[in-house]
Amino acid sequence: MINLTETKYPFYSYMPSRFITGGFAVFVCLSLVGWLVQSLRVKCRPPMLAIFLFMSHLATFIDLVLRTTVSIDALNTKTLYRVTAPMMSIPPRMLLFANYHCLVELRGKKPHRPIDRIIDIVVPLGGITADILLGIANELSFKTNYLHLSFHLRQASAGFVLCLALLFYVVWYLAVPHARRHYVLPLLAVSSICVLIEAIYTQIISIPALFFALNQSEFWYYVGHLIPIVIALITWTLFHPARLLPPPERDVPHDENKKELLPSSPQV
Repeated sequence: MINLTETKYPFYSYMPSRFITGGFAVFVCLSLVGWLVQSLRVKCRPPMLAIFLFMSHLATFIDLVLRTTVSIDALNTKTLYRVTAPMMSIPPRMLLFANYHCLVELRGKKPHRPIDRIIDIVVPLGGITADILLGIANELSFKTNYLHLSFHLRQASAGFVLCLALLFYVVWYLAVPHARRHYVLPLLAVSSICVLIEAIYTQIISIPALFFALNQSEFWYYVGHLIPIVIALITWTLFHPARLLPPPERDVPHDENKKELLPSSPQV
């Protein structure tokens, strides 16, 4: 068993590459500008999606700027850790919420069914619970007597998020009519896969032995966290939902069986 008191937990051991993180920061900044411009043009509709993606962009950008400009000795302090830790958890959480909320927009004004309660109640509650557990785990990571409990809470938090990332596909299949799914297929397919990859990575590094093994190299941070998040953000900017979501249900024609007659997907 690893003696956690003799490790650098919860800090990572590698030296961040300022050139690489600075490059990613530029891409995220450009994506953020593109997202804001398109959102303002459509008056931030849908509003919750605009907020989720703005927060995800901003948190990712702040994290990259800190990694680019602040020394490793300063980053590996309690004060800055309390700043940088949320900057890593906020982007995937906001993307997860955006994925689910996009399903709400696809549902339109159809009568509520039991599965809709999953989106309305279970998903926000699960996300908030995961963040609370992670916040407690982060605080306990500085208390020598509670290091193992800190890892257990990390595992529980990561488990909640991983379950929500997997549950998304079930909800997407059951809650959204086939006629509407193809509208945002490229967007939600890419975004959900990126969120799932990040959730699996977070679950993996919640295991003590793997946490220390993977935090020896910056490579795993890029593969498991940063690259999936950046790809998802850029995809949301390129496939802005204001241009892809179907029209309001009241404007959609129906056949004699009351099935939707939606036009073909808009050109992107």
